[in-house]
Amino acid sequence: MTDFYCWETENPSSTNINTMNDYLNNHLPKEYEILFIDRTYAEIKDLNGNKFAAHTSGNGDFCHHKVEFEKIN
Repeated sequence: MTDFYCWETENPSSTNINTMNDYLNNHLPKEYEILFIDRTYAEIKDLNGNKFAAHTSGNGDFCHHKVEFEKIN
C-alpha cells in the first residue's frame, strides 16, 4: 500500500527538490529519522524501525505538493 501526504504553499515551488526540502524541514514529524536524501527522493525511518521511500512531486500546480511513501522493509 502506498500513502500520500499533500499540502499547499502560499509561494510557488519551482522544483520538486524544493518541495522535498520543504517537506523534510517543515512537515515530516520530528520523531522520524532521515536516512538518505537524493534530490526528490528520501528514505526515512519511523519509531518502530519501519523504513519508507519518499518521492516528491507536484499535485496540480506549483503551489500544491505531494509526497508519496512506500514501505521498503
